[in-house]
Amino acid sequence: MQPTLENVVKELPGYLSNFTHMMTNPSALVRDHVAADNPKARLEQSITFLFLSFAIAVVLAVVFPEVTNPVQLVGDEKGLAAHAFAAIRLLFELLGLATLAYLAVKITGVQSGFQRFFGLICAACGLILVIQIFAASLTNISMADPVTAKAWIAMEKGMEKLRPLIEQGVLCSTDAHTGEVNADHQLASLFKTQLAALQVTYERATDRPLYQLATGLQGLAMLVLLIWCGRVWFLYLKSHALSTGKMILATGLLVVFAGAGMLVYELVNTGVAMMSLYRQCE
Repeated sequence: MQPTLENVVKELPGYLSNFTHMMTNPSALVRDHVAADNPKARLEQSITFLFLSFAIAVVLAVVFPEVTNPVQLVGDEKGLAAHAFAAIRLLFELLGLATLAYLAVKITGVQSGFQRFFGLICAACGLILVIQIFAASLTNISMADPVTAKAWIAMEKGMEKLRPLIEQGVLCSTDAHTGEVNADHQLASLFKTQLAALQVTYERATDRPLYQLATGLQGLAMLVLLIWCGRVWFLYLKSHALSTGKMILATGLLVVFAGAGMLVYELVNTGVAMMSLYRQCE
């Protein structure tokens, strides 16, 4: 672990230089990959950048977890594993989206090989990963307000009490033959009462200046990232001399493929979660 950390620290100055260069000059990023004399060497550099980005993202996700996640101490092994897994999952989501993007550009006639495209995607994914995790960490600003912090903790405790009612009292009451939920009316009434109380607590937590500031900063960071991604995408298409019609077609295909991919992805996640829940039903 120590040699790995030492290597990350040694590479940090060069990494930060590359990061700021890519963020401020996306046209150079695209050009360096599309017109690279040695695509293999460029790909290796991009993969190294992606690994360093992942290491930094994991540290940010563990030390400054998004406040929508349950509060975990850094020394808590379960908490550390959960936040690290979130960074891993985000990385694979980005790479999956990149594969769909490559399919979209190939359909519209781009002749560039996958090696050049994948090198560009690795570099872009590294930057996106760090900014997304950083944007999520900005929500911790809201916890400097004691009203928000205490209300958030109250919501976490309330959800711990509410979760068994949802799982055992509602979802586990699903009929095995018809799929209909046969929840107990008294239990449903208790569920509504507790949910209403949590809603009041949530409104008290979010109706605070620091919470709104944190949410605004997170939204701003994500907007900047979205604009940057859009520029990289259109610069890549433009570098292959595609017509305006084909650029629009490629973008439309990406939206359709991404939407379909997200739907399948969410269905798979829901299936896994529900199966795990039903196995625990009493």
